[in-house]
Amino acid sequence: MWKRFKKHKIALTGLVLLFLLIIPVVFAEFFAPYGLNETSSNSYAAPTRIRFTDEKGKFSLKPFVYDAQPSFDLNTGQTFWKEDTTSPHYLRLFIHGSAYSILGLKLDIHLFGAEGGHVFIMGTDALGRDVFSRLLYGGRVSLAIAFITALFALIAGSLAGIVSGFFGGVADMIIQRVIELFITIPNIPLGLALAAFLPPNLNPILLIAAISLVIALVMWANIARQVRGKTLPLRDAVHVQAAVALGASTPRVLLKHIFPAIYSHLIVVVTLAIPQAMLAEAGLSFLGFGVRPPLTSWGALLQDAQNFRTISLYPWVAVPGLAIAVTVLLLNFVGDGLRDATDPYLN
Repeated sequence: MWKRFKKHKIALTGLVLLFLLIIPVVFAEFFAPYGLNETSSNSYAAPTRIRFTDEKGKFSLKPFVYDAQPSFDLNTGQTFWKEDTTSPHYLRLFIHGSAYSILGLKLDIHLFGAEGGHVFIMGTDALGRDVFSRLLYGGRVSLAIAFITALFALIAGSLAGIVSGFFGGVADMIIQRVIELFITIPNIPLGLALAAFLPPNLNPILLIAAISLVIALVMWANIARQVRGKTLPLRDAVHVQAAVALGASTPRVLLKHIFPAIYSHLIVVVTLAIPQAMLAEAGLSFLGFGVRPPLTSWGALLQDAQNFRTISLYPWVAVPGLAIAVTVLLLNFVGDGLRDATDPYLN
């Protein structure tokens, strides 16, 4: 499968880019210049301009930034940021900043930062929090929920689909009616209704698990139908019937003959389920039914971009939406590549 996947250049490129995206998200404390909830007096500060030349045109090998102060334009009624060119702040790698704990180690080293100043490469929000830093922290939560949700949905859908397709009869009828019930209910109202029952005081770990379970309850039915469709022809296959005739137990038949024949399809299913789960989480959090403080996610960050005035004045608050779009696109590229690599009818 890997040899065929490597021939799919778009999927391979998507996998590499996805890996490069996941690394800074997983280790957000190090890659982010500021903490998740670290505030400043720079409310809605524009993205900091990183310079190599000063106002006189003098070139510097070391990049630097200027402090910026808000000014109000009486003619346009808008706030703009004016740089103070008298005090440059040079950017440094591996700079000391806010303390954090990662893998049990207490550290305060960040990948980059500005000596004696601030660097907001994607601007700040209403509370002066760095959008880029919060983007990394939020991405970790969004990806965690997406992967956990896909795993939950895969387990539930696979078990239901295999039982329904292999045993048939009453079990098949009951499972199919339950699947039809879940499929007939629109996903968004169902997700909102289930999320509304989440207690408001859940700790962060339980909240992530609960949101993942809610979204998985919306997604499992389609997976179960696909798995059932793959299991039905295998049940009547010659090698499966021979194993049953020789006295093989049901668990052995399922583990040795059914599951190995559908596992490649399950890999594709779970890969394509991850972007669906990410979009579902973003929708719930955007509407206020998902991730809550002290956590944040890409969907929760988009709550700052709910009105046109905010987006028109401070367009950088909509950056999490771009992150969602890019990540979902990369995941779909990888999923398409896996689907083609496991398709026996493609050379």
